[in-house]
Amino acid sequence: MDTLINAITIIVTFTVFLFSLMIFLNMLKYKEAALSLIFNKLDESILIFKILAIAALIFSFGRLLDLLNITSDSPMVDDAATILNLTTTIVLIFAFYKLFNIMKIKNLTV
Repeated sequence: MDTLINAITIIVTFTVFLFSLMIFLNMLKYKEAALSLIFNKLDESILIFKILAIAALIFSFGRLLDLLNITSDSPMVDDAATILNLTTTIVLIFAFYKLFNIMKIKNLTV
């Protein structure tokens, strides 16, 4: 079971890294256009930033549980912190995916 959890964690973490890299490379290539698309699609952008704020809250709570895990021997605290960290990563995947879709420059050929 631990191997499955480790594999899922590695895949999910790599996915977050991949989306972050894609956003970064898109920003390098199309700086002004990508930023203007964020402001042109303001309703979607606001939703994404709300989702990022929720991810930050979940992450903070997970860090607090990690600190509690240092002082406690309860395996439930460790499991809860792991679940919160995985939840944060999944929420970030969703937010970065939506942000990349907003910022993506579609090549239109005429």
